[in-house]
Amino acid sequence: MPQNIKTVLLKHLMILIAFFYGSYASYAQSPLNKTVTVDADRRPLAVVLDNISMQGGFHFSYVKEFIHDDSLVTIHVSNRSVKQVLDILFQGNFQFREIGDQIIIQPGTSSKEKWFVVSGHVKDAITGSPITNASVYETMQLISTMTNDQGYYRIRLREKERTAAMLTVSKELYRDTIMLIPSGHDQELDASIKPAPPIQLSVVDINKYTHVEQTMFGRFFLSSRQRMQSLNLSDFFTKQPYQYSLVPAIGTHGKIGSQVINKFSMNFIGGYTAGLSGVEIAGVFNIDQKDVKWVQLAGIFNIVGGRMTGVQLAGIHNHTLDSLKGFQAAGISNMVKYGFRGLQASGVYNQTGADSKGAQLSGVISHSGGNLQGLQAAGAIGLARGTVSGAQLAGLANYSQGIGGAQISGALNVNIDTTNGAQISGLINYTKRVKGAQIAGAMNVAIDTVSGAQISGLVNYAGLLKGVQIGVLNYADSSDGYSIGLFSFVRRGYHQVQIYTNEVMDLNVAYKSGNKKLYSLLVAGMTLGDRKAYSFGYGIGHDFRLSPSTFITADVTSQYVYLGNWDATNTMVRLQAVWNRRLAKNITFFAGPTFTVYYSDKLDVSDPEHEIKVPRHYSPFDFGAGVLGWFGWHIGLGFF
Repeated sequence: MPQNIKTVLLKHLMILIAFFYGSYASYAQSPLNKTVTVDADRRPLAVVLDNISMQGGFHFSYVKEFIHDDSLVTIHVSNRSVKQVLDILFQGNFQFREIGDQIIIQPGTSSKEKWFVVSGHVKDAITGSPITNASVYETMQLISTMTNDQGYYRIRLREKERTAAMLTVSKELYRDTIMLIPSGHDQELDASIKPAPPIQLSVVDINKYTHVEQTMFGRFFLSSRQRMQSLNLSDFFTKQPYQYSLVPAIGTHGKIGSQVINKFSMNFIGGYTAGLSGVEIAGVFNIDQKDVKWVQLAGIFNIVGGRMTGVQLAGIHNHTLDSLKGFQAAGISNMVKYGFRGLQASGVYNQTGADSKGAQLSGVISHSGGNLQGLQAAGAIGLARGTVSGAQLAGLANYSQGIGGAQISGALNVNIDTTNGAQISGLINYTKRVKGAQIAGAMNVAIDTVSGAQISGLVNYAGLLKGVQIGVLNYADSSDGYSIGLFSFVRRGYHQVQIYTNEVMDLNVAYKSGNKKLYSLLVAGMTLGDRKAYSFGYGIGHDFRLSPSTFITADVTSQYVYLGNWDATNTMVRLQAVWNRRLAKNITFFAGPTFTVYYSDKLDVSDPEHEIKVPRHYSPFDFGAGVLGWFGWHIGLGFF
């Protein structure tokens, strides 16, 4: 980065720091006048400064390029002012400004640093070919550069008290090479690096934290040289208290900022760092190679190559390439490669790749790649590649591989394994087994066992019914429960065709289907004389076994009677107690008494063509308002 750009950037950073802490400038005692006691023997300068700040109740701010807080210092003072201690530590070469409870350390007029330049070529030690995009860096000063197409590098270093600097040359698939550089003068130094010995890859992911560069946003916002730098320095990471950047590679840590883990990170447009253990804020984006802890905020997107712990907020997109523990929210989408523990919320799309625990909320689609314990809610579609233990809610459709709780949607629920709880939809429910309830506006399907209830507006389908079905059409392959509806069919259950006569209709046909606990009847009848009458209706019944060949059935049927005028209302309800005797394997004789309640709004109107004649010798009861009742009989044969 050019020196003039660095100077302008640092100047603006100092103004920003001064403004940020200006509101705290009303303390009674000046921080520089407070007394402290320091006893340190070859301790890092950063540790000594932290000790002083804790005793005085204030904070230090400084630019790391000017102050090397990793250098070792020795100092023994007692009850001295902070100003005196700082003068001893920095030997009078720095000046100190107070802003509230903040002491800003700045270079003094006598502390102008000296720089020298090291340049040269990097070559392959075996072939002699120039090495392109090799990283050359100084670990203590955090200054780096990369070789060009001819393998040439040029790096500008600060002159330090020690007599030599240490440069490291790193390149993917090559061994790291360290060069000792005498400080104090410009010089040229070539380096030859040897290829690394071949290794056999197993389940170990040697590029665990380099995946951020391969994401769509990573490829777009990071240059090829920045991505290559991260590959070259995949084994080098360091920690610093803070960093400021305008865009990646233009900031306090320069081009090597991608290898630094910070406690505070401020990226005015975007940042590309190694990781975080504190707070990170960006106007547009944050990209971190490794783990991020506590708070990450971005105006557009966040990308984390490791684990995210804490709060991650973005205006558009969050992408975590490991797991999440905490809260993740984005205006458009969230993606977690593995599982999460906590809350994931977005305006459009959520995705996880493994088991999760907590809540997943989305305006359109929520997708869980494993088991989910908690809540999955989506405005349109909920997808779970494992079991949902809790609730799965969607405006249109849900899909899961197991439900332990509730699955509710506006149109369609699909669960390819067991539903332990409730499956509720506006149209269709599909599952393998039900241990609870299936409720749908149109159709319920359980291809295996139903231990509970199936309730639909039209159709219920079950493999083995051990509960109850309520619908217009009910089907079960086999049944040990109850099917209630207009037509119920049990493939391996009770089937019988009955032909009989009674005191009202000369010829009647009925079809029984279900099981001995509860069966349904479809009934139709007609008279054979000149005056025609027709009837059709529905009924239910139950068997009472007396012996293997003898049993009694109790039926109730409701039938409409057509007498030539559809505008007329003619209905009869019949209660039937029937004695049954099996004559042969598929033939049963039955007979018994009945009681009929008949209603007609045309009792006083005689139609000579279509008239039902109630036998007067049965002494009908006149209940008034068009209702008659009488005792009667029926007798016939049953087949199958």
